[in-house]
Amino acid sequence: MDATVKILEELTNITGFYDKEADVLYISLGEPREAVAVDVSDGVIARYHEDSETIVGITLIGLRQRVLKELNRKLHVVPHPNGWAVTEENLASSEKVFATQEAALKYAVGLAKAQWLEVVIHGENGEVEEVINPAIDALLLRRKLRESEGGEKHECLESV
Repeated sequence: MDATVKILEELTNITGFYDKEADVLYISLGEPREAVAVDVSDGVIARYHEDSETIVGITLIGLRQRVLKELNRKLHVVPHPNGWAVTEENLASSEKVFATQEAALKYAVGLAKAQWLEVVIHGENGEVEEVINPAIDALLLRRKLRESEGGEKHECLESV
């Protein structure tokens, strides 16, 4: 296999099939053809056509489980003996400690915005005070500002 791999070669169509029972998504890039399976990462398989040196398909194993796992991730800003900590839910090793709640919140918001995560803000007593989603909040704010400035409105596409 050469070091250069073409991802798409004159792509005409992309087709997909989700096997709900097996929780597997099959994606074909172009017309389906014979290919070698290459294990890219945990549960991700690329289908490689050796003659044309192109990726002709991708298989995602455990798609539903992956999506639910990502959607359920949350960052918590919590009191800590050395100040305030940002932790990821169900991941003790992800703790990062800051001197103030403001610094911890700023870090959590930046991380959450980039990854579309919720931030759960706890008070000094450990009780949940607020839950925010910075990415969605920023999106809604931009939309509101655009509308108040008389900017152009965009229609959403319908679900298919």
